[in-house]
Amino acid sequence: MSARWIRLGKMESFEFRDAATRLAAAQRHNAPPALLWAETEDGYSFALVAPRRLLPGRTTRWLSWALAPAIAAYRQFGLRAYLEDEAIWLHGRRIAAGTLEEVGECVVIASSFLAQFPAKCVPTPSRELEEAFRLRLEAQHGWQFDHSWPTETESAKYVVA
Repeated sequence: MSARWIRLGKMESFEFRDAATRLAAAQRHNAPPALLWAETEDGYSFALVAPRRLLPGRTTRWLSWALAPAIAAYRQFGLRAYLEDEAIWLHGRRIAAGTLEEVGECVVIASSFLAQFPAKCVPTPSRELEEAFRLRLEAQHGWQFDHSWPTETESAKYVVA
């Protein structure tokens, strides 16, 4: 299945949340899934925007379904991250919250990666982290990502969230 990877560049966290909500509001039930990626003050933020038809049957599984590839990406870098209490944890410390929001025909599941790995490791390599995460998403969900930009109807001036 084809999916969209949308890089939004540097932005504030509230702008990122608004962009994800606007994109989800503009989607129809048959839209391909999209992953939004941005550099925010919280680190590298991401939001998976997926039509409900693609999500597991039980709503209690949606968050773990979407965040499992992020956990796998951390582990690819030798970090033993795990999912607990709807958040990503590392070494007994919560490092990123997971949020879930239903918007129109879609669900937006968002979280973030650390801007810098713990002291024992190197700074978070943006491109390498993004690539590892993309590959983990593709492997888990069977998607193929194309780089994309929000369409005119998905942009802020046309969509009222």
